[in-house]
Amino acid sequence: MFDRGLASLSRVSAKGGHAKQVKRPRTGALAILVLLALALPGAAVGLAPSTRPVLGARGGTLKWNDVGRRGVYKLMINVAGHKRVITVMRRRSIRPHPFPGATAVYRVKAAYNESGWSNPVIIHYPVATGQSAALGATPLAGPAVAPSIPSAPAPAEEAGLEAPAPEPLPGSMLVGVSAGGWGPSAFSDIAGAVKYVRMDSHFASDAEVGGAAAAGVSVASWVFGTGGSIGAVDPAGYAAEVVALFKRFGRGGTFWRGRKRDLGSSAVEIFNEPGNPAFWSDPTNYAAYVTLLRAVHDALAANFPEAIRPRVLASWDGGEGPSSAFGPGWAALGGLAYCDGVAVHPYGGADGGDGGALGGHEDVENARRATGKPVEVTEVGWPTALGQPGTGDSQQWSEAQQAENITNFVRWARSTEYVAMVLVFNYVDYGTNTWYGIERSDRSHKPSFAALAAA
Repeated sequence: MFDRGLASLSRVSAKGGHAKQVKRPRTGALAILVLLALALPGAAVGLAPSTRPVLGARGGTLKWNDVGRRGVYKLMINVAGHKRVITVMRRRSIRPHPFPGATAVYRVKAAYNESGWSNPVIIHYPVATGQSAALGATPLAGPAVAPSIPSAPAPAEEAGLEAPAPEPLPGSMLVGVSAGGWGPSAFSDIAGAVKYVRMDSHFASDAEVGGAAAAGVSVASWVFGTGGSIGAVDPAGYAAEVVALFKRFGRGGTFWRGRKRDLGSSAVEIFNEPGNPAFWSDPTNYAAYVTLLRAVHDALAANFPEAIRPRVLASWDGGEGPSSAFGPGWAALGGLAYCDGVAVHPYGGADGGDGGALGGHEDVENARRATGKPVEVTEVGWPTALGQPGTGDSQQWSEAQQAENITNFVRWARSTEYVAMVLVFNYVDYGTNTWYGIERSDRSHKPSFAALAAA
């Protein structure tokens, strides 16, 4: 998806027990312990043991039985006392990314309070670990999960990639909206909902940025390139255009001289949905994409002090959801060295399979787990054209549901502590079924306008 410039394009596109001491495994061996008779802290009160899933592991892959009605599960990961919970959609197995030299404790439950937490599974990861070591490991203890549970394919980011140590966020999470091409006067309206926008570089003008600045609105991310051929883009010329824009409109840029406030931009997004064949003729040209990332990264490093150097955002899902091979494709070629964050568009899916009302939590979590980078949600949305077909990204929702979905997604994203920005698509409705806007086509506000302002 993108903004007004693409308005004519609709994508088709138990009781208590004593803790056990477990010997550390020899280097290179993966140790797994499944504990079935421990009290589970935080388990839902009054739930019978049968309503809790049974969690098992084999060779580093976690599996569990079917519990709950929605097919949505929460996986708790506890490493050295640091807990986080991720969402697992439409499957009952997952291969977590390894934690070299550490011990991880896993539990799973059905989402929406449909079950209590499962038994814990403890995995001791060797210092020198990787996919090959995990695949060859033999569990030290624990039952295999029932054969009736289907194996799911490993997420794309686990296909030979090791995640680096997580990087810190650049600051508190930004919340904004995709907007551009509506003229300078539109920003006084936009400012009622958000203080940050995503804009196409084609709208980079003194008038447009001036209108935004007058309303106290900043461009959180400039996106360079919305379609064509990745391989046809000249890296040096492209990088020069990025530098020129930020010399003018970035932090410390000439546009802000003499003004009371510097609202300069601090991030550049390298292409909109480059893995989407509806927009790009060569969406698997990973080598060309890495060349562009390096050219932009190096040019910005050469032209800006580190304190104000614009952050380079590289598309992880390519606009194609959690199973996309785009991010793993360019990361395997060394591209992570040339970006500061990874961008995702975690829509809920045309049939809700990627998260529906929740949005694509798995898409976001995959990006973080695979890269360790801050995750930048530069598009997410829920259209409101009830009675019309769904889009290539989403089912249709009522306006009240859209507002609730936005509120819930922003709250969840903020709770991750690694999502750096959430930019909602879109500002104003367009087309016949792409009514993603927080405003209707007559420019009246939907409930989502106020919801976004309060998010």
